[in-house]
Amino acid sequence: MIRVLIAGVGRMGFAHAKAAATFPDVEICGLVARNFEKWPHVTAEFPNARLYNDYKAALAEEKPDAVIISSYTDTHGLYSSLAMEAGADVFVEKPLGLTRREAGYTIAKARETGKKLVVGLILRHDAIWKKFIELARAQVPPITFTANCNQHSTGEEWQLHQDILDAGLSPLVDCGIHYIDVMNQMCDAEVTDIDTVGERQFDDIPTINNTKMTMKFSDGSIFNFESGFGPKIDPNNKPIRRIESKSGVITINENNTINNNGYIIRFSDQEYDKSILEQQKYFFTAIKEDINLEEHWISVALCHAMAFVAEEDMQII
Repeated sequence: MIRVLIAGVGRMGFAHAKAAATFPDVEICGLVARNFEKWPHVTAEFPNARLYNDYKAALAEEKPDAVIISSYTDTHGLYSSLAMEAGADVFVEKPLGLTRREAGYTIAKARETGKKLVVGLILRHDAIWKKFIELARAQVPPITFTANCNQHSTGEEWQLHQDILDAGLSPLVDCGIHYIDVMNQMCDAEVTDIDTVGERQFDDIPTINNTKMTMKFSDGSIFNFESGFGPKIDPNNKPIRRIESKSGVITINENNTINNNGYIIRFSDQEYDKSILEQQKYFFTAIKEDINLEEHWISVALCHAMAFVAEEDMQII
């Protein structure tokens, strides 16, 4: 039996916990949150799990075999390292740290301890995105990949976004890591130039909340990405996921379809939920079969480094 501690029980933490609990050899032994009064549906789902407000105390008392971390972004690196030092394997949501150095240190800690460290790059486990990447790789370079992740938010959702911004991360890093990783799977060329602009739309929040980036590659490929958080983001802004090449245009559409030059490929409405389950399957398989995760860590390090470099070089308008 693999005893699992869940650190962070919000939307993603709860989803990961439910997915992990579907495996017959996994037991959710403990939950960590700052205030469980906000999460009665979570505690009801796992009535036998012990509740903790202190992460270090939970590690010391439960001595879990594995930890799933979906807590605040500024805790990801520290919580991962503490868990591995305590002898636990780790699944952690992106980003792996608030800086390139912290992300690299956390990967180094996995190598040092010999523990499994899986970072939640969910699009790698999503059937729609896997097909999209497959189709992109079939194109003759150069390609242009255009994507956005603009999130109009108010109320509790805006508070969540403010917490991310308060930790010092712009949407370019928090969201962009996923899409940079997608581009890295589509394109084997090297980055030659990164041009990033950011806008601070709120005087009381020091971090940029609206960003645009263009990344150019040695084979002529281009990656265009924009991402923003907050009530000033246009609520009518629609998702864009588009590949353009000499061969035509490939798009992911909101109705769970891919349009490949007019040929429609349909997917289940449950693909997102399946991808969460597939992430946990990947994590627990790595533990049980002692899979070498070096290739995963290299991919994680690369997309994090590219995102942080883009943020560091951002021109503020």
